[in-house]
Amino acid sequence: SADGVSIPADARTAIHAGLTKKKFDVHSALLASRSPYFKTLFSASTTPINAPIYFEDLDEFAFALFLRWLYGGKLMGPSDFHGLQHYLCLYVLAQRFEMETLQNLVMDLVRSYYRASNMTAPAYRLEYIYTSTRSACPMRTFLATTAAYRVLCEPPSAKHAAAEMSDSVKGVLAKGGELAVDFAAALARLHGNGLVDVRRGADCEWHVHVREGGKCNVRALEPYQNP
Repeated sequence: SADGVSIPADARTAIHAGLTKKKFDVHSALLASRSPYFKTLFSASTTPINAPIYFEDLDEFAFALFLRWLYGGKLMGPSDFHGLQHYLCLYVLAQRFEMETLQNLVMDLVRSYYRASNMTAPAYRLEYIYTSTRSACPMRTFLATTAAYRVLCEPPSAKHAAAEMSDSVKGVLAKGGELAVDFAAALARLHGNGLVDVRRGADCEWHVHVREGGKCNVRALEPYQNP
């Protein structure tokens, strides 16, 4: 059983991920013990544990990362822009499956990549995360704030005497919605706080602790984390 849900130890659930519908066989009890989403799903009498489940909007590479973590493997974080997309999808997966520990780990790895690469979020990353997440979350705020930071802090170019918002960012903001509101709020916040670089600073500020409660263990900031 998994916290009250009776599941045979050898039961497996076939999960099909991405447009290719790649199949992953996962121990059902493990899924239910780590994910409130699957615990609720398996406790419903109308959903047999051995019934296949399809997540066509979550790519197979993110699911492979998810299974590595689920079975005790270590996630190394993205090393290029392709890997970053898979980790952002993993964040979406973690939010969907209500797995705060995984969500917070991926947040740390993405921030580390942006910090080490001195990167900010382009328009297509913003559009992806706002389209794929179902509610406000730290990843939305982080990516939107890095994009706003770039607008305010990017050095002037030979073409422009001052930093200017890219046409692609203007395009996604012109669609309105939560992204436009959050971007405006990020600009105001950066203006008011002296342009704090959100790629640096304590990790816990970007974590979710709704289900688990409490906060992360307080520790001294590493040199790279200082604003």
